[in-house]
Amino acid sequence: MKDVTITGLFADRVRCAPDATALRFRGEEMTYRQLDLRAEHLAHRLRDLGVGPEDIVGVCVERSFEMIVALLGVLKAGAAYLPLHPDEPAPRLRFMLDHADARVLLTHRPVLGQLPDLDVTVLDVDGPEAPDATPLPYRGSADGLAYVRYTSGSTGHPKAVAVPHRGVVRLVHDTGWIEFGPGETFLQLCALTFDPSEFEIWGALLSGGCLVIHPPGPLSLPELAECLRREKITTLWLTAGLFHRMVDRHVDSLGGLRQLVAGGDVLSPAHVNRVRRAHPKVRMVNGYGPTENTCFTTSHTVTRQIRGTVPIGTPISGTRVYILDEGLRPVPEGEWGELYTGGAGLARGYLHRPELTQRRFLPDPFLPGERMYRVGDVVRRDWSGVMEFRGRADDQVKIAGHRIEPGEVVAALTDQPGVSEAVVIAREDVTPGEKVLVAYVVAELPAENPADLATELRRALRHRLPRHMVPAAFTMLPEFPLTRAGKIDRSALPVPKLMPRAIGTAYESPRTPVETKLADVFADALAVEQVGIHDDFFAIGGNSLIAADVLARLRGELAVDVPAARLFFENPTVAGLAETVATHTASSTEASDEDHEGDRACD
Repeated sequence: MKDVTITGLFADRVRCAPDATALRFRGEEMTYRQLDLRAEHLAHRLRDLGVGPEDIVGVCVERSFEMIVALLGVLKAGAAYLPLHPDEPAPRLRFMLDHADARVLLTHRPVLGQLPDLDVTVLDVDGPEAPDATPLPYRGSADGLAYVRYTSGSTGHPKAVAVPHRGVVRLVHDTGWIEFGPGETFLQLCALTFDPSEFEIWGALLSGGCLVIHPPGPLSLPELAECLRREKITTLWLTAGLFHRMVDRHVDSLGGLRQLVAGGDVLSPAHVNRVRRAHPKVRMVNGYGPTENTCFTTSHTVTRQIRGTVPIGTPISGTRVYILDEGLRPVPEGEWGELYTGGAGLARGYLHRPELTQRRFLPDPFLPGERMYRVGDVVRRDWSGVMEFRGRADDQVKIAGHRIEPGEVVAALTDQPGVSEAVVIAREDVTPGEKVLVAYVVAELPAENPADLATELRRALRHRLPRHMVPAAFTMLPEFPLTRAGKIDRSALPVPKLMPRAIGTAYESPRTPVETKLADVFADALAVEQVGIHDDFFAIGGNSLIAADVLARLRGELAVDVPAARLFFENPTVAGLAETVATHTASSTEASDEDHEGDRACD
């Protein structure tokens, strides 16, 4: 693996089967040869801008052919890519580009209008082809930087994990934890800013498989189920939350898979067992691991009904794991300890953060000259070597598959005027079936109207943090409960009551039965007292997974085929959704009438 790179493995696939289908997107196909040529053109354009080895190039492109061309073109230029999302708040985008010293940002037309003014060279992936697209001289090694991905940081700023080529190679090449090869069709569904996208993209393209790119935009569970069937997907990754929903509502759609990998949070044994019963031939895998060890560290293939928790399994190829006590000594078999990992998947560390890197990436006491990463999870290993996960050793949480440092949210809160103290925790007793972030705030002065302060805080955080990091509920307290040791007693923090309406727009009550039903469903899903017809679903605590639940519930309760999730996300209000439902119902009725006319004409 010493000299194996992402670009080298891809070049091997192009030589072996140049006319095989590499990508499918919205009914169109791109062969390995075509993808290679487009990426070479882009690499030349980047080189003409002075981009070279160890440089970092921002990539802010929606799921599309262009997204894959951008990633491969950056790597062919010898540089590393920095995945970015157009929905990120402008200050956060600027921070990441500046912190990473990225001088070039790759994007495309659908995103250009969404981006703020940025102090970088913006290059359209769809731009003119370079006059010379001969392959660039091979430069690089397995230790060369492949990508930088920002994750939540406890200091108030995200931290950048720097991953070399060998990390990705170890994940998807010559490994036995899952089947890779020309016979597999992967679905690219994961956001590029979330590291399982590396598994989806390179798992397909470095093994000769086909990568089907799911259309960009909000996720609809029925549309995903139909995509799995239509595209004949064989290998699928789902976050734990999405996995649970698909099993609850569309378990039949998973039957065409050969391999289903789920993770990013604790898997429900009941849902795993249901998949095993419904589709015994589908290989069900729990994939586990931190970004700092290139996506997956361990895996567990479920071969029998689960009793208790779903194991996180054993190390994948090229990976070392240790379960150690506070003195970095191995714990006895069956005892709980903290997980450490090392091997070919290990990141270089945190970009431009040497002190933090030194604290988390430690010398391996069992293998001189090597390093290990302190994962921060508490696990134990049974007699067969299979590991079980208990929880975090620190405060880090996962919401909808996203790893979040509550400290970063706390730092954003306490930076707001009028906030004295703040605590942010994850709770599962606020919104049914959901783990959500809850913020507890002590104001510097008693607020005349706590709901007004909550509104201001929510608005401020939406301009500073990604959507998944904005708490779903805000609870104002006069002071925090303390333990006998004088520390904040998190276990004594109250369950948030139904939240008062916390949004700046004037309340307008429902005008029709449909709007009344929609407002009730919104309020129930978000645990708020009332929802006005013009209240933005996401501004009052909603997220994409809760939105999927709402749409699924409405399909049943309104007895109509609620329009695609994209329409909801374009106008996420009671009034907007009521209008699209009415339009959709009317068009369906007209179509039905036409069908009946045709039936009568045939009588």
